[in-house]
Amino acid sequence: MSFQDSPQRKLVIVEQKLVRNRGHQHTQIGALRNMLPGFDLHLITGEDYNGFLGEATARTSKRSRDLSKLYWRTRHGSARQKIDAALRALVAGQILSLPGSSYGHVLAKTCDALQMSSDDLVIVPSADLESLESTCWFVENKQGQTPRLLLRFLDPELGEHKGFRRKERLKVLSKTLAAANNLVLSCETEEMAAYLNAQYGLDVKGGFYLPCSFDPADPPIQPERPISDAFRIGLFGAPRPGKGYERIGAIVSCIEDRLKTAPQERPIEILLQGAEENYVDGGVYAFADKYKADEGILRILKLSDRLDPSEFTDRFLSTDAILLPYDTAVYGLQGSGIIQDAVAAEKFVIHSEGISMQNLLNSGNALAASSDSGFAEAICEAAMSRGESHHNRRAAREKYLASLGNNFLIGADAQV
Repeated sequence: MSFQDSPQRKLVIVEQKLVRNRGHQHTQIGALRNMLPGFDLHLITGEDYNGFLGEATARTSKRSRDLSKLYWRTRHGSARQKIDAALRALVAGQILSLPGSSYGHVLAKTCDALQMSSDDLVIVPSADLESLESTCWFVENKQGQTPRLLLRFLDPELGEHKGFRRKERLKVLSKTLAAANNLVLSCETEEMAAYLNAQYGLDVKGGFYLPCSFDPADPPIQPERPISDAFRIGLFGAPRPGKGYERIGAIVSCIEDRLKTAPQERPIEILLQGAEENYVDGGVYAFADKYKADEGILRILKLSDRLDPSEFTDRFLSTDAILLPYDTAVYGLQGSGIIQDAVAAEKFVIHSEGISMQNLLNSGNALAASSDSGFAEAICEAAMSRGESHHNRRAAREKYLASLGNNFLIGADAQV
């Protein structure tokens, strides 16, 4: 039976990092609402949520999260970490009552208050190991019927950077995971699903995409720009580890060198998104001031990392291509919301060789590069052939749309 067949079921979405105009957490709520339109939606958020998507039914606690971390460090940390965690627990007055999960009790209380049954659904779209521990605690301690639980992992480390501790924590959960028939684990990419299955023996389903800022069902309305205008390529998102931001200065220098030897008719304009401190002296994008936004063959337009959704949409749609010099040590497995945005908006993508989500990037809608000079070559090549990949970009969007239609959550035979 499909979830869409029963209109009055309840849906609880757990999103602890829900903040206006930051990340893709807020877009995931809208995507799930669209995918499951007949459900009565409730939110469990973090303490910092300001209600911009409606009132939260419940909130998780930073204190509970911190105490849960102490719980696991007292059991699976190094000797030094165990002593430190025990002392911190003693100071907090919790030495004998550290919680084994950060929000399992919140989930149980919410489901009781909503009188949720096995026909209802709980989704954690940005799940990590804390989420898995909390849902397992809920399964173990909930009396009576429990709703169906769906966790969607975005990070192959599951939010736990210490490999030995990750394995120990998963080992503790293995018995519950083996017995829980109402708990489904998923992730965006097939690459990450295969890795988690092989590395930890977890039964993880890949291909659970959630549209971000653009819906592939709606063909994007591209702003009209003369063919003689600058070729515009965008690097969106705040500079964070794994995003390749530290190599942008070198890539720009390589573009500049190439344009000196092989000048082009159209300028190349880079839309660069970052915080104010990224652009000042000593910042990672301090070089940007050298390239004026409205003159020269190579230009840089500086964008804030806090664009409101409408401005982000306008800026994104104004580009010809999207630049993703991502570190494949991170993004060789996990997915990217920007890739989904680019494909849904029919943008050409220039990305690191070996990046994940290759099923969305193999329709002739992308170029791969590995070196800084390789990125510069790819950008200049795309600038010279702007518009020639339109058919391929449309094909990629249609493939993405088809994959959403086959999603195991909403497909004709969907069962969780």
